[in-house]
Amino acid sequence: MDVKLVDDTFAFFKAAKPDPRVWMFLVVIVSLLTFLCGSRFELFSLVVMLAVIMVWQKMIATAGYFTAFYTALLALNELLRLIPLKLQPISMLVAMIILLLSRLIPIYMAYIILLRKTQLNELIIALEQMHIPKMLIIPLAVVYRYVPTIKCEILYVKDSLKMRGLNQSVAGMFLHPVTTLEKFMIPLLIRSSKLADELSAAALCKGLDTKHQRTSCTGVRFDKKDAAYCAVYALVAVIFIFLHYHKIFDI
Repeated sequence: MDVKLVDDTFAFFKAAKPDPRVWMFLVVIVSLLTFLCGSRFELFSLVVMLAVIMVWQKMIATAGYFTAFYTALLALNELLRLIPLKLQPISMLVAMIILLLSRLIPIYMAYIILLRKTQLNELIIALEQMHIPKMLIIPLAVVYRYVPTIKCEILYVKDSLKMRGLNQSVAGMFLHPVTTLEKFMIPLLIRSSKLADELSAAALCKGLDTKHQRTSCTGVRFDKKDAAYCAVYALVAVIFIFLHYHKIFDI
């Protein structure tokens, strides 16, 4: 993070660019498009667009993972047509799961970009500059930190189960669902409750509940370049909606 002296009295930390509001706007745009545009080509185009943004932000491995995973879902959806009629109920269930994942993946990709490219303090400052009520900022700050932390907790629980010789593979979960619920979910739920309390206390210690205006050494500013990014995202959304309602790529 770049540091600049202002008036030779205090350090001014330069905020990351683009502005957090750009990524929040991207999440809103992607959520809107996944709700309105439902064809496979439209959703795949949306995934490709988000993958390009990830590559631009040097998230190449993540972009490749999501693109490959989404392509595999489309291939699996095509293979379901070859299943005999006797197994049609199973194929319909799998098709519904694929449809759900195909709509959730673009939103998750946009969220991943926001999560990795925005610091929590910058996000809070941006929300305060937007005059968002603190009763919404505090839960959002807790959730923002909760998701990455709970992923680490899942890995810790898995490692502890492996040390005790318990099988936590996909096959083991189906063969021993009660053991999986008892040995995996219960410790995770207990730890999750403690993590939520700890994160809430940490947010309050940072002064998020104070009635006075909080100060910050990070200069978060929404400039012309950020406005241009938002304009490009809005233009892409208009193009997607135009193509959707004219059924140009309805495949």
